[in-house]
Amino acid sequence: MRTETLQRGTRFSVILLLCAAALLSAFGQAASASALTVRVLDVGQGDSIFVVFPEGGTMLVDAGTAEAGPRVVETLRSLDAEKIDILVATHPHSDHIGGMLAVLDAFPVGKVWDSGYVHGTQTQQLFLQTVLDRKIRFGRPKAGFSEEFQGVLIEVLAPVKLIYGTDADVNNNSIVLRLSFGEVSFLLAADMETEQRRTVRRFPETTVLKVAHHGSHNGTDARFLAMLRPKTAIISCGKENPYGHPHREAVALLEEAGVDLFTTIGGDVVVQTDGIEFTVRKVLESEKSGQEKERFYIGNRSSRVFHTSACDGLPSERNRVYFKSAEEAVKAGYRPCGRCVQ
Repeated sequence: MRTETLQRGTRFSVILLLCAAALLSAFGQAASASALTVRVLDVGQGDSIFVVFPEGGTMLVDAGTAEAGPRVVETLRSLDAEKIDILVATHPHSDHIGGMLAVLDAFPVGKVWDSGYVHGTQTQQLFLQTVLDRKIRFGRPKAGFSEEFQGVLIEVLAPVKLIYGTDADVNNNSIVLRLSFGEVSFLLAADMETEQRRTVRRFPETTVLKVAHHGSHNGTDARFLAMLRPKTAIISCGKENPYGHPHREAVALLEEAGVDLFTTIGGDVVVQTDGIEFTVRKVLESEKSGQEKERFYIGNRSSRVFHTSACDGLPSERNRVYFKSAEEAVKAGYRPCGRCVQ
């Protein structure tokens, strides 16, 4: 399966690449005062989407698994993120909120939006308790809620109502967001499945689709795509994952709709727009800058010892604190691990 281009044809792909090259020179590699950047992170089998608004504000939608949390933190720091204005937990599965503790430990957060669905897992309990302990503003936005933030309209399309009795109630109570900036829009579909799609009366046309449920067969259908008419779609999934994502049925529907398809396998997918045109590029792991690969350190709150992220003696997620450098850790009263810190 070719995951980065569709059967729309080589000609369109060449035109897209030429446009991307021209526009990148105007936009720059980082978000500018007139650009909206949506970056779907490579977190393996999970979801995490980092949004930089035209005036520099930020939103993080999900944070991948607990194992991916440090990678999310590292990427955000490499992009010069100092805070997160809006942190969204679309639903309480561990591949979406497992990395939240690492994020909450690394950055000040303005407010948290949560789906409100009670899953009862330890992962969810720790996340919610941490938000409560740190007195972070907390909300459970439902369909019909909207907020304009730095020139971008953020709309909540779902959940419309509490859904129960399905094979995947957690997925079917996801927060589904639409971002609109000028003539360009994004639909972030979380893990919404068939039953939740049916509760939304109509989905507005959307330029870029973050495909639901990692490209599962139950996350996409022909009627849904006919309403959206997306130009580009992005699937967040891990290489050779145990679920077989993306499923052939979903990929076939996207191909039939003439959508340019990207996956996060092997790298982040970055979309940048000035509100009129947009560019899409994939940042492969091998292409990441030295800054983006910079080291960070993980401290153990109990032992007051700090480690490199590759150490086999890392503390539990709840017991971690993150540092940008060894010097920062030492100043905070931590001592280096004798095995991993040279």
